[in-house]
Amino acid sequence: MDPAKLTPEYILEQRRLRNLRKEQERKEKEALGLIPQDEQDKRPLYIKRPLLKVSDGDEGAPKIKIMSYNILAQTLIRRDLFPTNGKILKWSIRSTILLDEIKHYDADIICLQELDKLQLKTFWMKEFDKLGYTVKYHRYNTKNHGVAIIFKSKLFTCKHQSFIKYDHDLVHDEGEVVLPSARIATQNVGFMTYLEFQPFLLKQYPHLSNKNGLIVGNTHLFWHPFGTFERCRQTYMMLHKYKEFTRILSVILGNSKGFYSFFTGDMNSEPFDAPYLSITAKPIEYSGQAKNVLGCSLTYTYSQVRSLEKNEVDENDGLDDEQRENPTDPEPEVFMPTPDQDQLLLQMQNAHNTLKVRAISLYSVGYKLAHPENSGINNDRNEPMFTNWVNTWSGMLDYIFILTDWDNTEDFSHSVDTPEEIADKYNIKLLRLLKLPVPGDMGPKPNGQPRIYQYPSDHLCIMAEVQLL
Repeated sequence: MDPAKLTPEYILEQRRLRNLRKEQERKEKEALGLIPQDEQDKRPLYIKRPLLKVSDGDEGAPKIKIMSYNILAQTLIRRDLFPTNGKILKWSIRSTILLDEIKHYDADIICLQELDKLQLKTFWMKEFDKLGYTVKYHRYNTKNHGVAIIFKSKLFTCKHQSFIKYDHDLVHDEGEVVLPSARIATQNVGFMTYLEFQPFLLKQYPHLSNKNGLIVGNTHLFWHPFGTFERCRQTYMMLHKYKEFTRILSVILGNSKGFYSFFTGDMNSEPFDAPYLSITAKPIEYSGQAKNVLGCSLTYTYSQVRSLEKNEVDENDGLDDEQRENPTDPEPEVFMPTPDQDQLLLQMQNAHNTLKVRAISLYSVGYKLAHPENSGINNDRNEPMFTNWVNTWSGMLDYIFILTDWDNTEDFSHSVDTPEEIADKYNIKLLRLLKLPVPGDMGPKPNGQPRIYQYPSDHLCIMAEVQLL
């Protein structure tokens, strides 16, 4: 090169371009989990998010932090599903980051979904015991992963549990509308724990004796693009089983003092879908896009392997779901149900509307106050944009609910509860919510989770801090 061209300006420009190339190479390696060890040690392995204020606390009432987290079952990880995620897919690496993240947020009650039975025995039981937690776990007997409710032993003791198998039919009370039967075997479950306050809490906060304690539930509903009808059925069962559990506990305890009641989980349903709306926007009337999606799900024929009748003969036996003559769009803009389908939709609607229990999402209640730029963007329930982020899809699937009695004359179909209302009516004051990112926070593609230096699961944990008044 002509030495005359090596001006100070030229040298500075070449250095700038070299640094840009290095930064781009670093980002590409980071996306593949290939950052050199010396650089790894300088960066946190996951993003720490703040708890955002919703309201001020009161004096003389305990604060409780409740977390819900789908931690991504290791048995479900395949390289073809996560082709660019790198070494975080290894359990030896991911387990350490998951544990550090859970320890950092220090929840009093932790509800986990997709917790592997193998890792429960070899890793989680030991680690949670070290941290002073008690672990309760439930799974379908043929599944390798399940759901867990984990709580600080110094605060609570578990007296009773109730288990939900969604493939089973319910025993209905006289006068209740009978829920449509399950169409397929989903093998999904949920369960509830009754947690009594430890004596020191009752001594420190005497008003807690006005309640019997806490009921905490956790579930993971059916995942399938055309599974909306089954999820709608499962949300009904969730509330029905809760109602049954509270009735049984009241008989055992011999009083009608009631409970602080929470239900969490991965509902595999967004805030504009029928399963979510059926339990929160009561009384529900299926209409518009929600009805189209719900009705369309009834047209899908599943393979024989999912059949509830083991001896049933299917003319398409041996075909995969994708090989059948099935609809291809789970969210059609227009759908005309058959008379039989219309009757099933009406039966589902009536069942939800005669069940006198309602769910209130805590993020729906308070996130608009805490983080307005990420509230109600793609829904009218003030929920955040997403808790699940993968290469091909993102959406809000995870929730922390309050469960409460509902007088079916009250109309919540188009309104969202406020923090003041839940404090006055249900003695639960919402203080803070764990911040959730917006799409611009997820960085350059490929950015599907889990990813080292971002999040160790394809879901983001959510957490609410409440005061028990």
